Formats: sequence, structure tokens, C-alpha cells
Amino acid sequence: MALQTLAPFALVAALAVLFLARARLVEAAAGTYTGCNGCFLIPTLGADAWLLAAACGLLSLALVVRYRWLSVPVRLVVVVLGVIATVDVIVFDLLTQRLHLGDVSRFGGEFAANWSVLKASLASPLGALKVVAATAWLLLLALVCLPGQQQRAGALVLALLAMCSVVAAALIRMQMPVHFVHGAMTRNVIEINLPQSSMRDFSVEFIGAQRSRVAQLSRICERNPSARRPDVIVVLAESLSSWQSRLLGSPLDWTPRLDRIARDNHYFTHFYANGFTTSGAEVAIGSGLLPINPPDVLEYNFRHFSNEPDALPGVARSAGYQSQFFTPGDTGFLGVGDWLREIGFDEVHGSDDAYYDGHERWQFHSVEDSVFYARFLQWLAARDAGQPFVSVLLNVSSHPPFINPHSHRIDPEGSFRYVDEQVGQLYDALREQGFFEHGILVVMGDHRTMTPLRAEEYAHFGERAYARVPMIVAGSIDMPAVIEEPFQQTDLLPSLAWQFGVEHCRSPYAGSFLRPDPQPPALIVHARGDDRNRIDIYHGEDGVSAFQLDGDDSRWLDKPPPDADRVAAWINVQRADAVKRAKR
Repeated sequence: MALQTLAPFALVAALAVLFLARARLVEAAAGTYTGCNGCFLIPTLGADAWLLAAACGLLSLALVVRYRWLSVPVRLVVVVLGVIATVDVIVFDLLTQRLHLGDVSRFGGEFAANWSVLKASLASPLGALKVVAATAWLLLLALVCLPGQQQRAGALVLALLAMCSVVAAALIRMQMPVHFVHGAMTRNVIEINLPQSSMRDFSVEFIGAQRSRVAQLSRICERNPSARRPDVIVVLAESLSSWQSRLLGSPLDWTPRLDRIARDNHYFTHFYANGFTTSGAEVAIGSGLLPINPPDVLEYNFRHFSNEPDALPGVARSAGYQSQFFTPGDTGFLGVGDWLREIGFDEVHGSDDAYYDGHERWQFHSVEDSVFYARFLQWLAARDAGQPFVSVLLNVSSHPPFINPHSHRIDPEGSFRYVDEQVGQLYDALREQGFFEHGILVVMGDHRTMTPLRAEEYAHFGERAYARVPMIVAGSIDMPAVIEEPFQQTDLLPSLAWQFGVEHCRSPYAGSFLRPDPQPPALIVHARGDDRNRIDIYHGEDGVSAFQLDGDDSRWLDKPPPDADRVAAWINVQRADAVKRAKR
């Protein structure tokens, strides 16, 4: 009975410790990386003080209700709040991302994949301590759910704590607002999950008018009459980011092999990811569509980008190419394997490949990159050389929490140096086999790493830093050695069509770069990960325009780009079309 009496107070104390832990994680991530030490701790505590006040107030109410059973629903609300706050901290610790309900609906059912990431973290030196803490926390939450005796004095104490928390939260928000690129990190988990404007649907009249405006866009249809039709390998490197490359202006030097390959071949100084997740990159290069959330859903899924006749495999097939997708990870994750087959890939290879039997497994049940690339080289040696091919390779070793396979420790620098080394060895193997006499290797980051921006990174790249990834092309191709013009992942599809020698039509907002005269798009599109209601449009030398997704009221938040009304209509129509594709 004593434990049950003390449980509400123990829960409040545990929540305070949890919120302090979150504040320290945010400060360690954003404060250290941006050089703004001390900027994030207090504002994060202030944001969570609102939740602590709510918990204290509800528990105070639970201690004074006359009938014990009536206190159970109130206690359950506090327990649910505690669970949500705990999961938010766990997600941030693992991925440096916040807990969004859209992500729960999208990733929550992927138990095996989620466990593979969590298991990697628990295998770290602090793993045992995390298990003990989690067990104690679950027991405390269960104890709080049980009804207890009235405690008027205890209720008064909790009510006073609630009022103190409210005052502290209000003062901190007034005195220490965070006007910075990482300000969203400080907000509490309830704030970041308030209703999303991107879920508002379009009216029939509005989207009809938008389609009429988009129909006036000129189309660029072309075919390369002297195409060499090379074999193509596309490496999508997990979390590979421009700020890891000294060649691209970073003070870091985590990718020396890739930098050397770039200097010896062709590389882009301004290349951008269209999304902030791996699935965004898969959508962009696989379908040529933008990975933007459609209306009526919290997060898109692969069905929104199905039934696309001009997807990469379809274009390849029309040119007489075979298409393959290789990853050492679980192709059942989010249904990506089914989607890849649906859009037409001839072969899809994942973690269940027999070649991987007996090898150590990591995140998403994957093998490390050295084994993965050895498997691809085995396939390459055994394939029928009479038909050209395009293969997409997605690695996993550099996926958060950034485990270095050599040391088995969480080590971001070591993880990316390992990935860099393995891509270098793949390049060497292809060169020894003579692949580059008739083929090209494309290496790009799938998205900027899910970590806060560093101060020097933001100073160097500005607001576009959220999307900057490396892009390298090696092999038998006539194109400039250094491409200064901006390009994006969706430009890969028309670029490959040019190399395949098939006619392909694109809008002015798509580019083509695998050619002697790279044709940049009129603009670059990036779906933000910190604000799911916002799309950034990059235009000109350094222009950035933010577009708010809000149904018929979708709008520019600041200085709009050139031809703003048509650009807005183009985005709106793509979102509406995604809904139609998902219903087919």
C-alpha cells in the first residue's frame, strides 16, 4: 500500500528526470553541433514543463475524487502521456528525430525492423542500464494505474507543483524563445503533433483550376540519337551527406575515398535530396515523382507513387534494359519490395538472399556493406552480358544509430568512414573487371543524415543544408568533370532516359545531367523533415521559398519563387494525383 501511495509522486519525479534527459539530449545534439552551447537546454525544459504541469494537475485530481474507480481513467491519461514522452526520448536517442504520429502510423507496424535498430543501441556499453531503467519505468507506470486512497495533502502538493510548472514554462517561453533552425527540437511531443495543415484536402473547384494552370506548362521531350547505352549501377548511400565531405566544403574528412573517386571522374557541387528519408529517395529515383505528403493522410506510403508508367523500370524496359534493386536490408519494411516489383523492377534482392546466410546481422536484419557488395559482384559476374542493365544498390551500414561494423560501437565517424571504404572497394573491383569501359557508376546520398545541422554546415550551405548530399558519376560517359549547376534526385530518371536512348518528356522543373550539356531544372524541391507541412523550393543562386501545405489555402510563407502561381499549382496537382494513384 505504501508503494501505491507514493507511486504518483514517484511518477512525477520520473517524468522530471525523463524531461531532463530529453533536454540534455537536445542540448548535446543541437547545442554541440551548432556551437550554440546552452541555447537549447532551458527552452526544452520549459516546453516539457507544460506536460509536467498537466501530469501533476491530473494526478492531483485523481487523489481527491471520492470514488476510487473514477481515478483510474485520469491516471491512465497520465500513464499514456508518460509512454508517449518516453517513446519520444527513445526515438530522439536512436535517430535524432522526434516522435510524429504520422511516423507511428507508417513505421509502427514494422516490428522486426524497429527491433533491429533498437537492438543495435542496446548492444552499446549503456545498453544494460537502458534495459534496467525501462523495466523500472514500466513497473512504475503499471503501479500508477491502480486506484488508491484519497490523499488531500498529497493532492495539494501536486497542485502546487502544477502551478509552479505552468509559471516556469510561461516565463521560459517569454524570455528564451528559440529562433533557430533547430527550434522544433525544443518543443514538447504534444506541440509537434498538433493537427497538420497538410492533411486538408482540396476542393474540386480549386484543384480543377490548378490542373488547368499546370496544363499550360511546356514539356521538354527529347531523345539522344547517339546514346552509348551503358550499363548503369546506382548506389544510394544511406545518410551520406555533403557535410561529411571535405571536397564539398566540410571541415570534416569522413569520405576520402569518395572524394578521390569524384576528383578522378565527375561530381556535383550542388546536389539535393528531395526528401528526408530513404523512402523519399526511393520514390524520387524509382518513380521520378516528388516524395510529398498528399492530403488526407499524416504520411505518404508507397501506394501513393504506384501505377506510374514512366517509372525507372518502365523506361528501362522500353530501352531493352533489365532493372534490379539490391539491398541487404528487409524489403518487407513499409512494403518497399512489393512496391518495387509493382513499378516494374525485374529483380528485387533483400536480406533473405541465401548468400547472406551465416553472416552477422545489423539494422533491418542487414549484413554489413562488405558482404552486400560482394553479393552484387557475384551477381554481376554470373549475369547474361548480352542485355544492358540498370541496378540500384541501397546500403544499410550507415543507418542510425551509426554502428561501426569494425568496432561494433555507435560511432558516426567510423560508420561513414567504413561506408566510404566499402564504396571505394566496390569501385576498385568494377575497374579491375573493366566495367567502366562500357558502364557508369552513380553514387549519391539518399538524404542528409538525421542529425542536427552543425554551425559551420549552416554557415556554408545556408537553409539548403537540409537537403545537400554528394553526387558522383564514374565511368564511360561524356559530361563535365565538375557540375556547378543545381540538380536533384528526381532528375536521375530523365538523365538515364537520355543515356538509354529513349524519348522521354519532362517538365521545366526536372533536369537532365548525364550528358555533355547538363540541363538543370528551373527549381529544386525539398520536403522538410522538421516541418511536415512545409515544402522548400530552391531557385536562383541561393533563393529559398517556403510553401505551406494547407489545402485550398496552400501558400508561400515568404518571398515566392519566379512564376510562383504555376509552381504552387504544380505542387498541388502532384499531391492530388498521389491520392488518385493510391486508390487505383
